[in-house]
Amino acid sequence: MQPHEIVDRLTILYGNNHPIINSLERVVNTEELSGIFALSSYLLGKEHRDTMNALKNLVYERKNPNLDGKVTLRTELLFKLIINLDNRDEEVISAIKNLVSNNAEPDMFLLFKVLQAIDTENEWIETLKSVTIYKNNILKLAHRLTEEKYTIPINMGKMVKRFKGKALTDSFSRGQLRSKLWVSDIINDLDIDLGDMIYVCAGWYGVLSAILFERNKVNNIRSFDIDSSCSLPAETLNRSYTQNGWMFKASTMDIKDLIYTGEFMYETLKYNDDKEMITDDASSCVINTSCEHIEDFDDWWDGIPEGMLVIMQNNDFDDEDHEDHDDTVVNTVSSIEEWSKRLNVSETLYAGTLALDKYNRYMVIGYK
Repeated sequence: MQPHEIVDRLTILYGNNHPIINSLERVVNTEELSGIFALSSYLLGKEHRDTMNALKNLVYERKNPNLDGKVTLRTELLFKLIINLDNRDEEVISAIKNLVSNNAEPDMFLLFKVLQAIDTENEWIETLKSVTIYKNNILKLAHRLTEEKYTIPINMGKMVKRFKGKALTDSFSRGQLRSKLWVSDIINDLDIDLGDMIYVCAGWYGVLSAILFERNKVNNIRSFDIDSSCSLPAETLNRSYTQNGWMFKASTMDIKDLIYTGEFMYETLKYNDDKEMITDDASSCVINTSCEHIEDFDDWWDGIPEGMLVIMQNNDFDDEDHEDHDDTVVNTVSSIEEWSKRLNVSETLYAGTLALDKYNRYMVIGYK
């Protein structure tokens, strides 16, 4: 994934609850000064707020429009900045001089030399420098900016480094993330109890599972996909839950072979590729956000027992002439009414439509 794609997805995931992520997006995409100052102030903390404001105002106010463009210095700001620096060596003072006496756009290397001098022990300013100038360590910084409350940023970093390809990028597309956040939000809005053992069918790279673990009351998730290339990326993204007694486990399996009642024993792979048998209790909830990809959908659907809590998504993206058309899309519907009628659940908890850029997504939650 490209840096602009990564920060865009992070903004979708966390921008509402952590607005500072919006500054991260601006910094990565445009090296915007206000974003750099906002992030630096956040990372340096309240004890350095006055010093940060002095530097920010010196940079912003280095030209006085009443003096025909000549550079002017606000002495009190300059003194406040210098006396509060953790490092006042010659190179830092020279960097300040160049920053405030030059009416061109600030040199990023000089700016970060001064920012790092405010608190020489703060490692995050170096990380911010790497993000701003080299577009590296974006996910590491995002993990810090979200107060380390979420596992996706740090695990996504490991995932992106280890696995590459269009499918990986597609799994984090804007539409995919919004569709899966929709699942999480409705579960919370309706206070739906998912039970102890969730089966995510056609689980792909485990993005939905990661979102559910972050945002919902979840005990155990089993992710099944017929594509053998999916399990390792999925377990990398959900690594902390895989390591915690297999709260999360991804396995390669045709979902038509799943057993939902009683104990279900099947073969899976450990992270080192060793085979191991796993035995799960009966599923308490079945989720499939990729029903449009399921051939012989009705046969699979008939295998899910009556009374099971189900969360099913489909869409109307059926344009074979569109460049984004996927040949595996074989089971679309044209409306939420059609999707609801086809599923015919015994009790509907939710039925709705999410309008996305290229298609509409339909979701039904209920008891089969």
